[in-house]
Amino acid sequence: MSLLKTAVIGAGLLGTRHARVWHEMADAELVAVCDLNAARANQVADQFGAQAFADYRAMFDEVGLDAVSVATPDHLHREPVLAALAAKLHVLQEKPLATNAADSRAIADAVAKSGRVVMVNYSQRFVSDHIWLHDAIARGEIGAPRMVLSIKHDNISVPTGMIRSWSQGTSPIYFMTSHDLDLVHWFLKRDPVSVMAQETRGTLDALGVPVHDGLNALIQFDSADSGANIIANFHSSWIHPNTYPRLADGSMQIIGAQGALTYNNRTRTAELFNERGGQKVEFTGAHTADIVDGRVTGAFVTALQYFVKCIRDGAEPDTSPRRVLATALAQAAVLDSLQMRGPVSIAF
Repeated sequence: MSLLKTAVIGAGLLGTRHARVWHEMADAELVAVCDLNAARANQVADQFGAQAFADYRAMFDEVGLDAVSVATPDHLHREPVLAALAAKLHVLQEKPLATNAADSRAIADAVAKSGRVVMVNYSQRFVSDHIWLHDAIARGEIGAPRMVLSIKHDNISVPTGMIRSWSQGTSPIYFMTSHDLDLVHWFLKRDPVSVMAQETRGTLDALGVPVHDGLNALIQFDSADSGANIIANFHSSWIHPNTYPRLADGSMQIIGAQGALTYNNRTRTAELFNERGGQKVEFTGAHTADIVDGRVTGAFVTALQYFVKCIRDGAEPDTSPRRVLATALAQAAVLDSLQMRGPVSIAF
């Protein structure tokens, strides 16, 4: 079987990780790296034995490729994804799908016409901890889900340092809570239908970063045949002090008709309580992208391997743009709700 010839657009933190995993993967070959910052593109390309470009269209014209990872900033996904599809390439794009409804729909529509495999990298679905949570809910351990509480927060160094050049182009609901929204959508097997959101701001504004400090979004999910509404509260903020012990942290609780399930990100522990009693599960092993014996391992690698398998099999990924569009529209509705200062219905 021939090696999958791959490239990466966007050589930041995640783009560099994509490049490294493609370089280390047995059935793939990293051919090129593209970034508007030519020095950064050269640095990452040299590190992994690839060719560097500052223009992805020139890269498409000059290099033979099968697939590309798009790891540009959150608000800059649409154009490179559409260009890659026009070049007949398979696409693995970083989350979120996009940062507004129009771009999200444009990507999903283009994919439907392309005949290419496109996957949004919701890698947290491949974390063993989250698979256990998913399976416990699917087995009916807590009965029909009724309420969800998701808490996600980053240290203030993220919007003021790590991504300061484009913080104003995104939001904690995209940069951090994308994964939890996707996980809840996956856990519940229900689509979001309405949003009511509130924000707080001032801390980052005072530091010259024009974006809200955080938000709370109450999202109602389709009750379908469950006979009751399912509501989820997503807290998302990024002004924790830099002395906080983790750059990113959070937790999730799912309350059902016959039980409750809680997961703590930092300790990697889950607690399950139902009418049969309670149990605590402590998870070990690789999480998202741990370095083991000099190689990246964990859910991020598994996600890229799954993408390759979908290409080989001609299969639609579980996190294709079509299948995660509901999450993207919910995120856009959160921002609409903040602007309108009221509830917003999600139109599919």
